[in-house]
Amino acid sequence: MQDEHSLIAAFVKRSKRDRYREILSDTRLRHKFTNQLAHFTDFDLKYRLPIPSNKLFVDNISRELQKRQSRKLVFAISEAPALDQKELPLVEALKQIVGRGMATVLSCIPGRLAFVETEDERFILERHDPLDTCEYVRFVIGRKDEESHVEQGIFQAAAQALEWQHITGSDAVELNELREWFSKNLERPTSFARDKLCRASVGSRRVTRSTSHASGRWTTFSSAMVSTSRKSGRTKPVTRSTKTNGN
Repeated sequence: MQDEHSLIAAFVKRSKRDRYREILSDTRLRHKFTNQLAHFTDFDLKYRLPIPSNKLFVDNISRELQKRQSRKLVFAISEAPALDQKELPLVEALKQIVGRGMATVLSCIPGRLAFVETEDERFILERHDPLDTCEYVRFVIGRKDEESHVEQGIFQAAAQALEWQHITGSDAVELNELREWFSKNLERPTSFARDKLCRASVGSRRVTRSTSHASGRWTTFSSAMVSTSRKSGRTKPVTRSTKTNGN
């Protein structure tokens, strides 16, 4: 799971990350991601390294990846069920996917190096600025999620309120605009240690990085959710923080 989250955080377009994280975290939805790999277009182009046409073979690709310090064992995300979520030796994995018509991504160094084989092409993804470990603030409401059994995140609650039409009309339009702004401007962690959750203010580096603009947006967003919570008889949002990997 860590390889998958790191891959999404490092190489996928920001606007698509949350959606793909959710899909990959749910075994029932996973196929929606792997089925797209044959013609996947959501990798960030700035991390893409084309492979010269005379080096598009297993031995050459292996050397290119090893030059970049690839692990000996790589993790596969694949449309082939026999390969998906398997850890394999690098050369063996390449032999099973290169030219075989099975779209696959090999995570060679989590969040830093990957190899991609699609139906149309093959290329390397490389990132030199590994994501940092930092402190995030997680906003929750006083209600547990039915699946995870932990307090539901406020952004998840907002999406649910819109889906169930607890918020409609101009309020829904405004809330959608605010959700889109936060999605584009604030990173979301892939995981956190729930046993370390504690009450905190909005003073996290990640949350306040956009300074007063983020603060104003948050105030509006929080007010909308508090209003909705009261109307539906729910507990108003509380703030919790945890140090977590920034993938």
